[in-house]
Amino acid sequence: MKKYLLSLSIILSMMMSLSSSFAQTQRNPVLEYCTGTWCVYCPQGHTIINNDILPNIPNAIILGYHGPANDSRDPFSFFPGNSIISALGFSAYPTGIIDRTTGIQSRGAWYGYMNSRNSVPATVAIDIDRSLNQVTREFNASIDFTALVNLNGQYKFNLILLEDGMVWNQTGGSSNYVHKHVVRAMMNGHLGEEIINGAWNQNDVINRTVNYTIPVPSQGPDIIFDSCHVVVMVYKVGSPLNSNAEIQQAIQTTLISPDFVATIAATSPDIIGDNATPGQFTSMIYNQGLMDDMYYVDCTLDAPAGWSGDYTTVNGTMQFGQGDSVLVASGDSTEISITMNPNGFNGSGQATLSFQSKNNAGVTGTITFSLVTTTGVDILVVDASEDGYGEVVSNSLQNVYTGTYGVVSRTALHAAGVNLSSFYFVSWSAGITVPAFYPEEVDALQDYLDGGGRLFINGQDIGADIFEPTGQSQFAQSFYNNYLHTDYVSNSSNLFLVNGYDGDLITDGITFIINSVYDKSPESIAPYDGDATPIFMYLSGPLMGGIRAATSDYKIVYFGVGLEQIDDNAIRDTLVSRIVTWLKAGFIPATVGNETGLISFSLEQNYPNPFNPLTQINYSLAEEANVELKVYDIMGREVAEVVNEKQSAGIYSVDFDASELASGIYIYKLTADNFVSAKKMMLLK
Repeated sequence: MKKYLLSLSIILSMMMSLSSSFAQTQRNPVLEYCTGTWCVYCPQGHTIINNDILPNIPNAIILGYHGPANDSRDPFSFFPGNSIISALGFSAYPTGIIDRTTGIQSRGAWYGYMNSRNSVPATVAIDIDRSLNQVTREFNASIDFTALVNLNGQYKFNLILLEDGMVWNQTGGSSNYVHKHVVRAMMNGHLGEEIINGAWNQNDVINRTVNYTIPVPSQGPDIIFDSCHVVVMVYKVGSPLNSNAEIQQAIQTTLISPDFVATIAATSPDIIGDNATPGQFTSMIYNQGLMDDMYYVDCTLDAPAGWSGDYTTVNGTMQFGQGDSVLVASGDSTEISITMNPNGFNGSGQATLSFQSKNNAGVTGTITFSLVTTTGVDILVVDASEDGYGEVVSNSLQNVYTGTYGVVSRTALHAAGVNLSSFYFVSWSAGITVPAFYPEEVDALQDYLDGGGRLFINGQDIGADIFEPTGQSQFAQSFYNNYLHTDYVSNSSNLFLVNGYDGDLITDGITFIINSVYDKSPESIAPYDGDATPIFMYLSGPLMGGIRAATSDYKIVYFGVGLEQIDDNAIRDTLVSRIVTWLKAGFIPATVGNETGLISFSLEQNYPNPFNPLTQINYSLAEEANVELKVYDIMGREVAEVVNEKQSAGIYSVDFDASELASGIYIYKLTADNFVSAKKMMLLK
């Protein structure tokens, strides 16, 4: 019995050893194939890979070389190391080589060769440690190569960058074809680097390192790191390369190492508040990697003079600009709190918290918290997108507006009792974020408009999210109809050329083509009632893409596309300038008469200028006054009286019609009690 048990033990041990040996030496067969976006037959090769090879050989490694090299028909043919295409002897498309043992084969033979090579044990084991600095694009790898059997000869390795999921035109496919397994770089040259030349004994480990900066492609889209893999491949040098340079083993792994992964997230909203109350913010850094990690942390403040604050980690309270280090276990998180104190000074401030992994410099994160005071700020920009599109509005304001503005995320409107009444107007950038609105946001905006506010809202698919059956903002239908004064027609217009309306004070002379910053799906909308006026049309109409509305209480401007979908900065600046002028006209902020001094006596340049025959004249009054606005010809003769009445403090806009006047230079003069100002304008007919 003991002899039998011993024999059984030996047999089981041998079986386990064989099983372990096979697991360690399982080959990952490699298909290297040539393809092109111009090639009508290449999608048939892709189908064989996707439907036959990968479902049945999931460990297969696919390398797609787009070519011919540097071919203007295919942006993916411009990659470092693209001379591999000629070195392998490719000329017909699509053709492929399996493990550099088969020579060049037609697509119909790929699966059979791959299946056959899958059962041939590998002779080399590969292990890689890697890191990527996503800011500098520097990739570092340390690779161990272990001989699993006694080998002899010259052996090299290739380090190859692959990317999946790129949408690009494909002949024989579609305009939205998804390209996979695309070789983006041969990171250590098309022929690779030497591991050894001579005897390589079983179990001997050889280490090689690679430092490579991933370039920005000279053609086509940039590389998306999250969609990339790295392939390490060992082959025996021989000639020809396509049939006598057997690949010993290859492995494929993600470009970004899972050992060190982290994210940062806000756990408190932005703040709209008074200038005497400190703002308190919190955030969390989450260690999502497989290893414990140390994070270098820093926080900076960009705010008006007189503001102060600090931030607090598990190590204590730090001043802005003072760095800290926090250790976080794998799967755990750490909280960081921030205090921003206006100290009685008006304005808009931002605290920016950033971190970087000690063990992988490419693992970084940044988050920004904003505080805008309810006094001393003219315009509130709300970034309701998840992509920072509110910055498009603020950039234009920086170029065309001399007053003050502040930027907050949509979370600032979620606070109970948030007060927007002091702002000249609110700009809302939705981008393509879903849901378009949350209930508390709609409540805050309605309260603001009921109090005489002004609103500029822009974004794609807002109406669709409110009115389509699958939408998440259906509760906002009344707001859309009765406050935006807009009727949702359809999604989408399928037309991408947008034109303004002749003579409109906001869109006259404006023409642009909607860009592809995201998938284009502009909405077709229409005026809901008599308070609304169309201001944008697709092509020459009748489909509309923009509305402005004025009631006795408030004004709104609504674009069914995002401002970020306009490429031309000058057009964006012009639109923002005109929107500011139109929305501010006649508005009396809640802070008029207090110490903030938001309004002074002023007369602005007319717009447009030159004009024919309509132009707009804007002016502001710091207090109630007897107002006269008159127009004179160049000889000083009065030709028109535009305004003659007592008016309250506020901002005013009047339209001047010069249909009865001849072309020439005219003077318009504002008299408001002791304030007098005059400017020139030109009528061209």
